[in-house]
Amino acid sequence: MNDPRQQALHTASMWLDTAKRRALGSGECMELVDALGLVPGLLRTAVGVLSCQRDGAAVDALLALPAGVPGWVEARYGGFARGVVRARVDGRPVVPMLALDFRRSRSASFEDALGRARQVFGDALEQLEVDGHIHYRFALEAGRGTLAGRAAAVAQDVQWLHGRLGKLRSTRTWVNGWCFDEHSVVRPAVQVHFVRAWLSWAARQVATAP
Repeated sequence: MNDPRQQALHTASMWLDTAKRRALGSGECMELVDALGLVPGLLRTAVGVLSCQRDGAAVDALLALPAGVPGWVEARYGGFARGVVRARVDGRPVVPMLALDFRRSRSASFEDALGRARQVFGDALEQLEVDGHIHYRFALEAGRGTLAGRAAAVAQDVQWLHGRLGKLRSTRTWVNGWCFDEHSVVRPAVQVHFVRAWLSWAARQVATAP
């Protein structure tokens, strides 16, 4: 019987070598991730390789790897700063978007945060009731007009709001189709880097969309 660790090493090495010649597909990335479970010594190398690929398949793979691997945060930051988006079930890319949805909280800072969100987003701050709880949502997304101007106008407010709301258990932070919530390995202190990466990308989107 083949040694599972040797088979995993062969598989991981094969895909890491392939990645030097072309981008790995989604299935190939996940095969690499599975193999790395038995050959953790290649984790740092794999993070570096996936960081260079910077597409949706690579970001999905990075999310499946341990967050403590050196270079992991930088790799995710680089992807979002380049505008990498997740693919939908039908294979089409999602619309680039940064959003926060959150539930009413008894936290001492909640009312201040909600007041600022209302001031910044006005009618664009969505409110709905789900299972008897009030939920709120605001979003920035690529669409009509110039994204750079819209993002720049609220960038500081969005980072402030994430700093207050991101720590609440009910909050979900959405970046280009990926969701980070209380069950995510990506904690709020790390999420803030991804928020900043998205805002830095948005600041460069100066073309006017119809």
